Amino acid sequence: MNEQPTVAPSRERLRGVPTHLAEAIREAVVSEDIDELYELVNGVAEHDAEVAAFFRALLEDYAYETLRDLFDVRGR
Repeated sequence: MNEQPTVAPSRERLRGVPTHLAEAIREAVVSEDIDELYELVNGVAEHDAEVAAFFRALLEDYAYETLRDLFDVRGR
């Protein structure tokens, strides 16, 4: 297991992920497309390396529920 960053990025910082990437991540989480998620996280790194590292740690720790919550895939 990889060590996840100790502090999650703020909601404001997460909102800085470009909309097209956030929507694609949301879809990949719903479809559980792990390969696509890694590709998308690499795209996030172009905008914010620390947020991408946090997402990558979640993926590597199989913390998909956390990703679902971050991207609010249940439509709340």
